[in-house]
Amino acid sequence: MIFFCFSSKDRLQIVEAMLFHITNYELPVWYDRHKMLMGDDRDYKNFDDGVDQCEYAITIVSPNAIASICAQEEMELIHKRCEAGKMTVFPVFYNLKANELPAQLQWMTKLVYKELDASTDVHSACNHIICRVLLDELEKYRIKSVNNFLEFCGNNSALSYPAKLLKAYCKVSDDNRDAQITLLYAVCLYIRTQYNLNNIPAFYYAGIDRLFDETRLHLPIDLRETLIFERLTLLLTNAVLFGYIP
Repeated sequence: MIFFCFSSKDRLQIVEAMLFHITNYELPVWYDRHKMLMGDDRDYKNFDDGVDQCEYAITIVSPNAIASICAQEEMELIHKRCEAGKMTVFPVFYNLKANELPAQLQWMTKLVYKELDASTDVHSACNHIICRVLLDELEKYRIKSVNNFLEFCGNNSALSYPAKLLKAYCKVSDDNRDAQITLLYAVCLYIRTQYNLNNIPAFYYAGIDRLFDETRLHLPIDLRETLIFERLTLLLTNAVLFGYIP
């Protein structure tokens, strides 16, 4: 699950846009408006039920967040979990340069981070986050790459059709993103029609239709989105062949 750490003053400027993009892929998130109600114990909900239960955190660090006691408390706990190897942190510096961070937050500059402002599209930053989460998820399974799939399933007659599609995918130039996406979509479509997906989490396949729609509408597709589609294809394949691993 991904924890969103931010100042409420930045909610409409950047937070909701990032949330929209990430939840389009059905990735599980902990977001205060979804999880907290009036009368809840703020510390328990934010810390025990929030940060402590999440493997990832998006820290949106801005002048507003630096001035927020609540955000500072969350970032302190996130730092401790990160140092203990219990959490991966995605720092986003909003209306702020890395060299402007106060001393207690300088640890975030040692991680890969993004600097954004009101004129910057959050799309690229979100794609980086989605790519990393899917890559970590893939580590649970036997098939971790397209080549792994071809080695494992190449002689399996039941999987000969997706194997042929993935062989064709490997031969397509990286300049031809539309063809790559179309071939991956055909693999996913085959799997979805041949196998029961009832016990597989939605984020293994929700992004597939979304990315294919972008291609169909001639929206630009970049390398990161192609990697996302490839990882979704591999996750879906692993889950139907070997069973979903929580």
